Amino acid sequence: MPTKDSLLPKGLLHPLRCVLFLLAACLWVGSAAAKVTVQASKDCSTTPCTVVEAQFTTVVAQTITWNATYTGGPTDGHSFYLSTGGSNMADIPLTTSGQGSGSQFLQPGTYYISIKTFLMGPGFYSVTYGPTSSGEPHITTINGMHYNFQSVGEFVLLRNEGMEVQTRQTPIPTTYDPAADPHDELATCVSINTAVAARVAKHRVTYEPNLSGVPDPGGLQLRVDGVRTLVGPAGIDLGDNARIARTMAPGGLVIDFPDGSILFVTPSWWDFLGIWYLDVDVVPAGDAAGVAGSFTLDSRGAPGSWLPSLPDGTSMGPMPPSLHDRFVDLYQKFTDAWRVTSATSLFDYAPGTSTDTFAMKTWPPEHPPCSLPGKIAVDPLPEPVAKQICSSVVAENENCVYDVVVTGNAGFATTYALRQGLRISPPARSCNMTLAWILAAFLLLALILLLICVFRR
Repeated sequence: MPTKDSLLPKGLLHPLRCVLFLLAACLWVGSAAAKVTVQASKDCSTTPCTVVEAQFTTVVAQTITWNATYTGGPTDGHSFYLSTGGSNMADIPLTTSGQGSGSQFLQPGTYYISIKTFLMGPGFYSVTYGPTSSGEPHITTINGMHYNFQSVGEFVLLRNEGMEVQTRQTPIPTTYDPAADPHDELATCVSINTAVAARVAKHRVTYEPNLSGVPDPGGLQLRVDGVRTLVGPAGIDLGDNARIARTMAPGGLVIDFPDGSILFVTPSWWDFLGIWYLDVDVVPAGDAAGVAGSFTLDSRGAPGSWLPSLPDGTSMGPMPPSLHDRFVDLYQKFTDAWRVTSATSLFDYAPGTSTDTFAMKTWPPEHPPCSLPGKIAVDPLPEPVAKQICSSVVAENENCVYDVVVTGNAGFATTYALRQGLRISPPARSCNMTLAWILAAFLLLALILLLICVFRR
Protein backbone atom coordinates (compact mmCIF):
# COMPACT_ATOMS: atom_id res chain seq x y z
CA MET A 1 0.00 0.00 0.00
CA PRO A 2 1.43 3.38 -0.89
CA THR A 3 2.28 5.52 2.09
CA LYS A 4 1.16 9.08 2.66
CA ASP A 5 3.41 11.70 1.13
CA SER A 6 5.73 13.46 3.56
CA LEU A 7 5.42 17.16 4.18
CA LEU A 8 8.69 17.77 2.32
CA PRO A 9 9.19 16.88 -1.33
CA LYS A 10 10.95 13.51 -1.57
CA GLY A 11 13.74 15.01 -3.63
CA LEU A 12 14.63 17.29 -0.73
CA LEU A 13 14.68 14.68 2.03
CA HIS A 14 18.03 13.05 1.23
CA PRO A 15 19.98 16.31 0.76
CA LEU A 16 18.44 17.65 3.97
CA ARG A 17 19.55 14.59 5.94
CA CYS A 18 23.10 15.05 4.57
CA VAL A 19 23.13 18.70 5.56
CA LEU A 20 21.97 17.90 9.09
CA PHE A 21 24.64 15.23 9.45
CA LEU A 22 27.43 17.48 8.19
CA LEU A 23 26.34 20.41 10.32
CA ALA A 24 26.17 18.24 13.43
CA ALA A 25 29.60 16.77 12.69
CA CYS A 26 31.04 20.23 12.18
CA LEU A 27 29.63 21.81 15.33
CA TRP A 28 29.57 18.87 17.75
CA VAL A 29 31.79 19.15 20.80
CA GLY A 30 32.52 15.79 22.38
CA SER A 31 33.83 14.77 25.74
CA ALA A 32 37.10 13.09 24.81
CA ALA A 33 40.04 14.02 26.97
CA ALA A 34 43.78 13.79 26.86
CA LYS A 35 45.34 13.40 30.26
CA VAL A 36 48.78 13.63 31.75
CA THR A 37 47.63 11.69 34.82
CA VAL A 38 44.79 9.15 34.62
CA GLN A 39 43.05 7.83 37.73
CA ALA A 40 40.67 4.94 38.32
CA SER A 41 38.82 4.34 41.57
CA LYS A 42 36.61 1.82 43.33
CA ASP A 43 34.28 2.65 46.23
CA CYS A 44 32.57 -0.32 47.91
CA SER A 45 30.96 1.53 50.82
CA THR A 46 27.63 0.77 49.13
CA THR A 47 26.43 -2.19 47.04
CA PRO A 48 27.23 -2.53 44.22
CA CYS A 49 30.66 -0.92 44.21
CA THR A 50 31.02 2.39 42.36
CA VAL A 51 33.79 2.07 39.77
CA VAL A 52 35.49 4.83 37.75
CA GLU A 53 37.48 3.43 34.83
CA ALA A 54 40.60 4.90 33.20
CA GLN A 55 42.79 4.18 30.21
CA PHE A 56 45.79 5.80 28.51
CA THR A 57 47.84 5.51 25.34
CA THR A 58 51.63 5.72 24.98
CA VAL A 59 53.06 6.62 21.58
CA VAL A 60 56.65 5.59 22.34
CA ALA A 61 58.19 2.97 24.62
CA GLN A 62 58.45 4.62 28.02
CA THR A 63 58.54 4.23 31.78
CA ILE A 64 55.29 5.29 33.47
CA THR A 65 54.95 6.03 37.18
CA TRP A 66 52.02 4.82 39.23
CA ASN A 67 50.47 5.46 42.64
CA ALA A 68 47.92 3.51 44.66
CA THR A 69 45.90 4.39 47.75
CA TYR A 70 44.14 1.31 49.15
CA THR A 71 40.98 2.04 51.15
CA GLY A 72 39.64 -1.51 51.60
CA GLY A 73 39.99 -3.93 54.46
CA PRO A 74 42.60 -6.67 54.98
CA THR A 75 40.66 -9.15 52.84
CA ASP A 76 40.27 -6.79 49.89
CA GLY A 77 42.67 -6.78 46.99
CA HIS A 78 45.86 -4.76 47.51
CA SER A 79 47.22 -5.09 43.99
CA PHE A 80 47.54 -2.82 40.96
CA TYR A 81 47.19 -4.28 37.46
CA LEU A 82 47.06 -2.96 33.91
CA SER A 83 45.66 -4.67 30.85
CA THR A 84 45.66 -4.17 27.10
CA GLY A 85 42.27 -5.86 26.79
CA GLY A 86 40.01 -3.81 29.07
CA SER A 87 39.38 -2.79 32.66
CA ASN A 88 37.85 -6.21 33.44
CA MET A 89 41.11 -8.00 32.63
CA ALA A 90 44.45 -8.08 34.48
CA ASP A 91 47.63 -9.19 32.73
CA ILE A 92 50.33 -6.62 33.70
CA PRO A 93 51.02 -6.61 37.47
CA LEU A 94 52.43 -3.36 38.84
CA THR A 95 52.29 -4.64 42.41
CA THR A 96 50.70 -7.62 44.15
CA SER A 97 51.89 -6.78 47.66
CA GLY A 98 50.19 -3.47 48.45
CA GLN A 99 53.07 -1.25 47.35
CA GLY A 100 52.00 2.40 47.17
CA SER A 101 53.99 3.62 44.19
CA GLY A 102 56.47 2.56 41.55
CA SER A 103 57.32 2.59 37.86
CA GLN A 104 56.87 0.26 34.90
CA PHE A 105 58.34 0.14 31.39
CA LEU A 106 55.66 -0.13 28.71
CA GLN A 107 55.74 -0.55 24.96
CA PRO A 108 53.61 1.78 22.79
CA GLY A 109 49.92 0.95 23.05
CA THR A 110 46.63 1.51 24.86
CA TYR A 111 46.40 0.35 28.47
CA TYR A 112 43.50 0.02 30.92
CA ILE A 113 43.65 0.15 34.71
CA SER A 114 42.15 -3.22 35.74
CA ILE A 115 39.74 -1.61 38.17
CA LYS A 116 36.84 -4.01 37.42
CA THR A 117 38.76 -7.10 38.55
CA PHE A 118 38.49 -8.52 42.07
CA LEU A 119 42.30 -8.36 42.30
CA MET A 120 42.07 -4.58 42.71
CA GLY A 121 40.17 -3.64 45.86
CA PRO A 122 38.66 -0.31 46.89
CA GLY A 123 40.97 2.65 46.45
CA PHE A 124 42.44 5.19 44.06
CA TYR A 125 44.89 4.16 41.34
CA SER A 126 46.72 6.62 39.06
CA VAL A 127 49.23 6.46 36.21
CA THR A 128 51.36 9.41 35.10
CA TYR A 129 53.08 9.50 31.73
CA GLY A 130 54.40 11.87 29.09
CA PRO A 131 57.17 14.52 29.13
CA THR A 132 57.10 17.36 31.67
CA SER A 133 59.17 20.21 33.02
CA SER A 134 57.90 21.00 36.50
CA GLY A 135 58.96 22.86 39.61
CA GLU A 136 62.70 23.51 39.83
CA PRO A 137 62.88 21.92 36.56
CA HIS A 138 62.33 18.24 37.14
CA ILE A 139 62.37 16.79 33.65
CA THR A 140 60.39 13.72 32.67
CA THR A 141 61.47 12.71 29.19
CA ILE A 142 59.24 11.50 26.40
CA ASN A 143 60.05 7.90 27.34
CA GLY A 144 59.59 8.40 31.07
CA MET A 145 63.13 8.93 32.39
CA HIS A 146 63.75 11.54 35.11
CA TYR A 147 66.50 14.07 35.78
CA ASN A 148 66.90 17.65 37.02
CA PHE A 149 67.86 20.45 34.64
CA GLN A 150 68.80 23.69 36.43
CA SER A 151 70.40 25.70 33.61
CA VAL A 152 69.35 29.30 32.96
CA GLY A 153 68.22 30.66 29.60
CA GLU A 154 65.93 29.48 26.83
CA PHE A 155 65.94 25.87 25.66
CA VAL A 156 64.22 23.45 23.31
CA LEU A 157 62.02 21.26 25.50
CA LEU A 158 60.68 19.14 22.61
CA ARG A 159 60.93 19.38 18.83
CA ASN A 160 59.94 17.31 15.81
CA GLU A 161 58.55 18.05 12.34
CA GLY A 162 55.06 18.72 13.64
CA MET A 163 55.74 20.88 16.69
CA GLU A 164 58.26 22.65 18.91
CA VAL A 165 58.11 23.78 22.54
CA GLN A 166 60.71 26.07 24.14
CA THR A 167 61.00 27.06 27.81
CA ARG A 168 62.73 29.93 29.62
CA GLN A 169 64.45 29.12 32.93
CA THR A 170 65.35 31.68 35.60
CA PRO A 171 67.72 31.22 38.58
CA ILE A 172 66.43 31.12 42.17
CA PRO A 173 69.01 32.07 44.82
CA THR A 174 68.52 30.10 48.04
CA THR A 175 70.06 30.02 51.49
CA TYR A 176 69.64 26.24 51.41
CA ASP A 177 72.16 23.96 49.69
CA PRO A 178 70.00 21.50 47.68
CA ALA A 179 70.38 17.76 48.07
CA ALA A 180 71.78 15.57 45.30
CA ASP A 181 69.60 14.56 42.35
CA PRO A 182 69.00 10.77 42.59
CA HIS A 183 69.61 10.40 38.85
CA ASP A 184 73.12 11.87 38.60
CA GLU A 185 74.05 12.61 42.26
CA LEU A 186 74.71 16.26 41.39
CA ALA A 187 73.74 18.73 44.13
CA THR A 188 73.10 21.93 42.19
CA CYS A 189 71.41 25.27 42.75
CA VAL A 190 67.93 25.57 41.29
CA SER A 191 65.99 27.44 38.64
CA ILE A 192 62.33 27.63 37.53
CA ASN A 193 60.36 27.91 34.28
CA THR A 194 59.16 31.48 33.74
CA ALA A 195 57.95 31.50 30.10
CA VAL A 196 57.04 29.12 27.28
CA ALA A 197 56.91 29.45 23.50
CA ALA A 198 55.72 27.08 20.80
CA ARG A 199 55.55 26.57 17.05
CA VAL A 200 51.93 25.64 16.40
CA ALA A 201 50.85 25.02 12.79
CA LYS A 202 51.98 28.15 10.91
CA HIS A 203 52.00 30.28 14.03
CA ARG A 204 54.33 31.28 16.84
CA VAL A 205 52.69 31.27 20.28
CA THR A 206 54.25 32.72 23.45
CA TYR A 207 53.09 32.88 27.07
CA GLU A 208 55.36 35.23 29.00
CA PRO A 209 55.47 37.80 31.80
CA ASN A 210 55.07 41.47 30.96
CA LEU A 211 57.71 42.24 28.32
CA SER A 212 58.55 45.48 30.14
CA GLY A 213 59.99 43.45 32.98
CA VAL A 214 57.67 45.05 35.53
CA PRO A 215 56.11 42.34 37.75
CA ASP A 216 52.40 41.95 36.98
CA PRO A 217 50.43 39.64 39.28
CA GLY A 218 47.44 40.05 36.97
CA GLY A 219 48.64 37.27 34.70
CA LEU A 220 50.98 36.19 31.93
CA GLN A 221 50.66 37.65 28.44
CA LEU A 222 49.61 35.47 25.49
CA ARG A 223 50.80 36.41 22.00
CA VAL A 224 50.19 34.81 18.63
CA ASP A 225 52.73 35.85 15.99
CA GLY A 226 53.80 38.71 18.24
CA VAL A 227 50.29 40.13 18.72
CA ARG A 228 48.90 40.11 22.24
CA THR A 229 45.57 38.30 22.47
CA LEU A 230 43.08 36.91 24.97
CA VAL A 231 41.52 33.44 25.09
CA GLY A 232 37.74 33.54 25.07
CA PRO A 233 35.35 30.75 26.11
CA ALA A 234 35.54 29.21 22.62
CA GLY A 235 39.33 29.30 22.51
CA ILE A 236 41.45 30.46 19.57
CA ASP A 237 41.33 28.53 16.30
CA LEU A 238 44.80 28.49 14.69
CA GLY A 239 43.74 26.38 11.72
CA ASP A 240 44.94 22.90 10.72
CA ASN A 241 43.22 21.42 13.83
CA ALA A 242 45.37 23.63 16.09
CA ARG A 243 43.86 25.72 18.85
CA ILE A 244 44.45 27.43 22.18
CA ALA A 245 42.03 27.08 25.11
CA ARG A 246 41.86 27.57 28.85
CA THR A 247 42.22 24.78 31.40
CA MET A 248 40.51 24.60 34.78
CA ALA A 249 43.68 25.91 36.46
CA PRO A 250 43.77 29.71 36.94
CA GLY A 251 45.66 31.15 33.97
CA GLY A 252 46.23 27.64 32.58
CA LEU A 253 46.44 27.01 28.85
CA VAL A 254 46.09 23.95 26.64
CA ILE A 255 47.46 24.11 23.11
CA ASP A 256 46.56 21.52 20.47
CA PHE A 257 49.03 20.93 17.63
CA PRO A 258 48.13 19.77 14.11
CA ASP A 259 49.91 16.44 14.65
CA GLY A 260 47.75 15.67 17.69
CA SER A 261 50.30 16.67 20.34
CA ILE A 262 48.99 18.65 23.31
CA LEU A 263 50.75 21.22 25.50
CA PHE A 264 49.54 22.15 28.98
CA VAL A 265 50.86 25.25 30.78
CA THR A 266 50.04 25.76 34.48
CA PRO A 267 51.28 29.10 35.91
CA SER A 268 51.53 30.37 39.50
CA TRP A 269 52.44 33.74 41.02
CA TRP A 270 55.25 33.79 43.60
CA ASP A 271 54.34 36.84 45.63
CA PHE A 272 57.51 37.01 47.73
CA LEU A 273 59.77 37.27 44.67
CA GLY A 274 57.20 39.00 42.44
CA ILE A 275 57.58 36.52 39.56
CA TRP A 276 55.53 34.02 37.60
CA TYR A 277 56.65 30.42 37.37
CA LEU A 278 55.03 27.65 35.41
CA ASP A 279 54.88 23.91 34.85
CA VAL A 280 54.85 22.50 31.33
CA ASP A 281 53.29 19.15 30.40
CA VAL A 282 53.17 17.62 26.92
CA VAL A 283 51.10 14.75 25.55
CA PRO A 284 53.09 13.98 22.39
CA ALA A 285 51.71 12.40 19.24
CA GLY A 286 55.09 10.87 18.40
CA ASP A 287 58.75 10.82 19.28
CA ALA A 288 60.62 14.11 19.66
CA ALA A 289 64.04 15.47 20.59
CA GLY A 290 65.03 18.11 23.12
CA VAL A 291 65.73 18.54 26.82
CA ALA A 292 62.73 16.23 27.40
CA GLY A 293 63.51 14.05 24.38
CA SER A 294 64.03 10.33 24.47
CA PHE A 295 66.87 8.57 26.21
CA THR A 296 68.43 5.82 24.16
CA LEU A 297 66.95 2.56 25.53
CA ASP A 298 68.08 -1.02 25.17
CA SER A 299 65.71 -3.95 24.48
CA ARG A 300 64.87 -4.26 28.18
CA GLY A 301 63.97 -0.58 28.50
CA ALA A 302 67.15 0.30 30.39
CA PRO A 303 68.77 3.64 29.44
CA GLY A 304 71.56 3.36 26.88
CA SER A 305 72.66 6.91 27.71
CA TRP A 306 72.36 9.03 30.82
CA LEU A 307 70.78 12.04 29.08
CA PRO A 308 68.57 12.60 26.03
CA SER A 309 70.31 12.73 22.65
CA LEU A 310 71.90 15.88 21.24
CA PRO A 311 70.23 17.80 18.36
CA ASP A 312 72.20 15.85 15.74
CA GLY A 313 71.07 12.55 17.28
CA THR A 314 74.39 11.85 18.97
CA SER A 315 74.08 9.91 22.22
CA MET A 316 75.49 11.37 25.42
CA GLY A 317 76.71 7.87 26.24
CA PRO A 318 77.04 6.29 29.69
CA MET A 319 77.20 8.45 32.81
CA PRO A 320 80.79 9.62 33.55
CA PRO A 321 82.22 8.20 36.78
CA SER A 322 83.27 11.55 38.27
CA LEU A 323 80.80 14.19 39.49
CA HIS A 324 82.84 16.92 37.80
CA ASP A 325 82.62 15.24 34.40
CA ARG A 326 78.88 14.76 34.88
CA PHE A 327 78.50 18.44 35.66
CA VAL A 328 80.47 19.47 32.57
CA ASP A 329 78.51 17.07 30.34
CA LEU A 330 75.10 18.21 31.59
CA TYR A 331 75.58 21.92 32.25
CA GLN A 332 77.98 22.75 29.46
CA LYS A 333 77.88 20.29 26.54
CA PHE A 334 74.22 19.22 26.78
CA THR A 335 72.91 22.62 27.91
CA ASP A 336 74.61 24.59 25.14
CA ALA A 337 73.50 22.06 22.52
CA TRP A 338 69.82 22.67 23.33
CA ARG A 339 70.08 26.41 24.10
CA VAL A 340 68.13 28.48 21.56
CA THR A 341 69.77 31.25 19.53
CA SER A 342 68.46 34.51 18.10
CA ALA A 343 67.82 32.62 14.86
CA THR A 344 65.89 29.73 16.47
CA SER A 345 64.08 31.46 19.34
CA LEU A 346 60.28 31.47 19.31
CA PHE A 347 59.94 34.00 22.15
CA ASP A 348 58.85 37.65 22.02
CA TYR A 349 61.23 40.27 23.40
CA ALA A 350 61.13 43.90 24.49
CA PRO A 351 63.17 46.29 22.32
CA GLY A 352 66.87 45.97 23.06
CA THR A 353 66.59 42.46 24.50
CA SER A 354 67.07 38.99 23.05
CA THR A 355 67.55 35.40 24.13
CA ASP A 356 71.03 36.39 25.32
CA THR A 357 69.38 38.70 27.90
CA PHE A 358 67.98 35.67 29.72
CA ALA A 359 71.02 33.39 29.44
CA MET A 360 73.36 32.85 32.39
CA LYS A 361 76.02 30.29 31.55
CA THR A 362 77.48 30.40 35.06
CA TRP A 363 74.27 28.98 36.60
CA PRO A 364 74.11 26.62 38.24
CA PRO A 365 77.54 26.89 39.88
CA GLU A 366 79.27 23.57 40.30
CA HIS A 367 79.34 24.04 44.06
CA PRO A 368 77.19 26.17 46.44
CA PRO A 369 76.55 28.79 47.75
CA CYS A 370 73.45 29.46 45.65
CA SER A 371 73.57 33.25 45.76
CA LEU A 372 73.39 36.03 43.17
CA PRO A 373 74.56 39.64 43.66
CA GLY A 374 71.64 42.00 44.20
CA LYS A 375 69.08 39.17 44.41
CA ILE A 376 67.09 38.02 47.44
CA ALA A 377 67.90 34.47 48.55
CA VAL A 378 64.84 32.55 49.75
CA ASP A 379 64.84 30.51 52.95
CA PRO A 380 63.86 26.83 53.15
CA LEU A 381 61.08 25.09 55.02
CA PRO A 382 61.61 22.03 57.27
CA GLU A 383 60.99 18.74 55.46
CA PRO A 384 58.14 17.62 57.80
CA VAL A 385 56.31 20.87 57.04
CA ALA A 386 56.90 20.43 53.30
CA LYS A 387 55.58 16.87 53.45
CA GLN A 388 52.40 18.08 55.11
CA ILE A 389 51.98 20.85 52.52
CA CYS A 390 52.45 18.35 49.67
CA SER A 391 50.26 15.62 51.17
CA SER A 392 47.57 16.10 48.50
CA VAL A 393 50.07 15.70 45.65
CA VAL A 394 50.14 12.08 44.48
CA ALA A 395 51.99 11.73 41.19
CA GLU A 396 55.06 13.87 41.94
CA ASN A 397 55.10 14.02 45.72
CA GLU A 398 58.88 13.75 46.08
CA ASN A 399 59.44 16.60 43.62
CA CYS A 400 56.87 18.72 45.44
CA VAL A 401 58.53 18.16 48.82
CA TYR A 402 61.96 18.94 47.35
CA ASP A 403 60.77 22.21 45.80
CA VAL A 404 58.99 23.41 48.93
CA VAL A 405 61.96 22.53 51.16
CA VAL A 406 64.54 24.27 48.96
CA THR A 407 62.57 27.47 48.29
CA GLY A 408 60.17 27.73 51.22
CA ASN A 409 57.42 28.39 48.66
CA ALA A 410 54.26 26.44 49.55
CA GLY A 411 52.76 27.53 46.23
CA PHE A 412 54.60 24.73 44.46
CA ALA A 413 52.21 22.26 46.10
CA THR A 414 49.21 24.13 44.69
CA THR A 415 50.66 24.03 41.18
CA TYR A 416 51.41 20.30 41.39
CA ALA A 417 47.88 19.62 42.66
CA LEU A 418 46.30 21.64 39.84
CA ARG A 419 48.22 19.60 37.27
CA GLN A 420 46.86 16.27 38.49
CA GLY A 421 44.41 14.93 35.94
CA LEU A 422 44.70 17.72 33.34
CA ARG A 423 42.01 17.44 30.68
CA ILE A 424 41.21 19.04 27.35
CA SER A 425 37.86 20.79 27.24
CA PRO A 426 36.65 21.02 24.57
CA PRO A 427 38.67 18.55 22.49
CA ALA A 428 40.97 19.57 19.69
CA ARG A 429 38.56 19.75 16.79
CA SER A 430 38.31 22.62 14.32
CA CYS A 431 35.70 23.28 11.71
CA ASN A 432 35.54 25.45 8.62
CA MET A 433 33.10 28.05 9.91
CA THR A 434 32.33 29.32 6.40
CA LEU A 435 31.11 25.83 5.54
CA ALA A 436 29.13 25.75 8.77
CA TRP A 437 27.31 28.97 7.90
CA ILE A 438 26.55 27.71 4.37
CA LEU A 439 25.12 24.49 5.79
CA ALA A 440 23.09 26.45 8.35
CA ALA A 441 21.69 28.67 5.58
CA PHE A 442 20.74 25.62 3.54
CA LEU A 443 19.00 24.15 6.57
CA LEU A 444 17.09 27.40 7.10
CA LEU A 445 15.99 27.34 3.46
CA ALA A 446 14.78 23.75 3.89
CA LEU A 447 12.73 24.77 6.92
CA ILE A 448 11.17 27.63 4.97
CA LEU A 449 10.20 25.19 2.21
CA LEU A 450 8.73 22.91 4.87
CA LEU A 451 6.51 25.70 6.16
CA ILE A 452 5.40 26.56 2.63
CA CYS A 453 4.43 22.94 2.05
CA VAL A 454 2.48 22.85 5.30
CA PHE A 455 0.48 25.98 4.54
CA ARG A 456 -0.28 24.83 0.97
CA ARG A 457 -1.84 21.65 2.36
